[in-house]
Amino acid sequence: MQLLNFDTLPDDHITKLGLIVLQSDVTIEDEFRFFFDGLPVSLMVSRIPFENEVTVETLKQMEGHISNSMSLFPIDAEFNCVGYGCTSGALHIGHAPIGALVNEARTTQAVTNPMLSAVTAMQHIDAKKIAYLAPYSQEVSQTMVDEFERNGIEVAVSATFNESQDRIVGRISPESIKQASIEITKQKEVDAVFVSCTNMKCAQIIPEIEAATGIVATSSNQVLAWHMAKLANIKFDSASSVLEKGRLLQC
Repeated sequence: MQLLNFDTLPDDHITKLGLIVLQSDVTIEDEFRFFFDGLPVSLMVSRIPFENEVTVETLKQMEGHISNSMSLFPIDAEFNCVGYGCTSGALHIGHAPIGALVNEARTTQAVTNPMLSAVTAMQHIDAKKIAYLAPYSQEVSQTMVDEFERNGIEVAVSATFNESQDRIVGRISPESIKQASIEITKQKEVDAVFVSCTNMKCAQIIPEIEAATGIVATSSNQVLAWHMAKLANIKFDSASSVLEKGRLLQC
């Protein structure tokens, strides 16, 4: 048998993103492929155990699994950015603890999550008043409304589908989300609408919501992709069909 020589690619030949995804999430990976289509990005995904019912208690329980989820990435993986893919979970665990746990297991230059990304995105587009749509229980939803307002972003109108089962959340139709988003923005004058939860299927309908309302429409997956790109110095303006992915990605 011949013995062949080979070349190796440099470690930094491509921007590397890591994503921690809930065991119950059936949406975020598809939407990240949509948002990053056409860009020179390597996206690696690891799952984290999560009970189907979304409560404050089950969200907090994920903290104990973050380090192990990170350890399942390739041993020598070094990331430009890692995203913890749970909006409500990030709020209840905390941005700083998530960052510390991620870096315990793998090297990464930056760590973010959808809640932090949402606040950052609203500040970036100077959205002072927003409409908020969620799938969660009223208890979980209200804690997220409070987080926006603690950061100087008024939630002028909020609504929830009041569905605590994540396996059902992942099946809420995009048409239902679109119609609800349009309806709540009619109730108060707002600068933007935010659809919370990485399991909500929103990517394809964001431009439709924007066309119907005239304001910026955002979602958990969109703001997380946007913020990770910013932190990793990725430019969406070189992506294919960026105009079809929402106004935020053009900022």
